[in-house]
Amino acid sequence: MPRPGRRRGSSDTRAGILAAAQAEFLETGYATTTIRAIARRAEVDPALVYHYFGDKPNLYVETLRLPADPAAIRRAMPNGGDGGDGGDRSGRSPGTRLVERFLAQWEDDAAGPQGQGWVTMAQAVSTSPEAARGFREFLTERVWTDAATDDVEAHWQRAVISSQLAGLAWNRYVLRAEPLASATRQEIAARVGPTIDRLLKGLESPESPESPESAARPVRRSRPGGRR
Repeated sequence: MPRPGRRRGSSDTRAGILAAAQAEFLETGYATTTIRAIARRAEVDPALVYHYFGDKPNLYVETLRLPADPAAIRRAMPNGGDGGDGGDRSGRSPGTRLVERFLAQWEDDAAGPQGQGWVTMAQAVSTSPEAARGFREFLTERVWTDAATDDVEAHWQRAVISSQLAGLAWNRYVLRAEPLASATRQEIAARVGPTIDRLLKGLESPESPESPESAARPVRRSRPGGRR
């Protein structure tokens, strides 16, 4: 016997859970949303949420209609999920693998055009600050979870790499700028990967600016044939 007030598992239960999850993620963000809260909103037992979606990350992936969990691209990073950058026998660099796997996340969706998942996600986070916050929290947990919270350089590194990948996807899938729009993933990865490799090795800190006194001090120039 199902609990009073709880819906039976049915063909539309999954859709109801998805709708409840979307609302919950928008209201409270990804980090603080719980499976129990989603189940309570959907009026189902939490076991049904796990039955249909497995866990919270998979459920969030479904709410944004992402082709896959972005945590998969961590395997392309040095010391990532595949045991480091020595697990690829093709000799491709970590940056090249990262770019290719990042693009594959958006292009392995057989249900729609290539990159449609990125377009859907971009529309969602561009029109809703709450959706943007939730997606940022999701990426922090699934992709950048190993970055030290007090490491300024690590924050800069992941922000710059993210901006490179996001700009690449924007130009390929939204603007459809050539040659990015028609190039293969492998070609793009081969060209962009070296840039990501340099970023993975670390960003150079800017030099300290000159003091006002040294900047204002005139530079002495020697006259031809004269004394210095």
